[in-house]
Amino acid sequence: MPGVAALVICGRQKAARPGAQAQRGDADMSIGSVVIPAWLRYGAVALLAAGAAWTAQGWRMDAALAKQQSGFDQAMSAASAEALQRQHELQGKLDAQQERWALAEAEQYKELRNAEVEIERLRADIDAGRQRLRVRATCPASGATGMSEAGTTASLDHGATAELDQAARSDYFALRAGIGRVTQQLAACQARLR
Repeated sequence: MPGVAALVICGRQKAARPGAQAQRGDADMSIGSVVIPAWLRYGAVALLAAGAAWTAQGWRMDAALAKQQSGFDQAMSAASAEALQRQHELQGKLDAQQERWALAEAEQYKELRNAEVEIERLRADIDAGRQRLRVRATCPASGATGMSEAGTTASLDHGATAELDQAARSDYFALRAGIGRVTQQLAACQARLR
């Protein structure tokens, strides 16, 4: 204001002349030569209050989130421990089952090998002549026609034994070995399924 000296007293302007009104409102404040409007002061105070409230709310939220995270971590730790224990139990059962299967399989293969050894020993004894392989059979007493040289029918001896020829011997041992092998394999499969 030209020609009017303003005094700053408690944030309000007073006119230097008596009875004169200040041209700016009573709510204005000046700092030095800068005049700060009231709405700006109230806005600054409101922003400071909002910032303080926001900070306090952030501290409360951080505490709540930390508590929630701690509860979640404890729950996950308990679930993980339970799952790990269950996995160890299942692995123990599986290992025990595998061990039972392995023992049953070893026993079956042992019996199979024993049967194969017995068959080989029997074959060697027969080939060496220490034992004879005989089967009960009916055999004609004379030639291929069943007639004797005198023209009469030959009698049949149903209780006599006949020795297998060389080709029949190998077939017999192959069959016997196959039967033993299949029997032991079947027993191993059945033991595994139990």
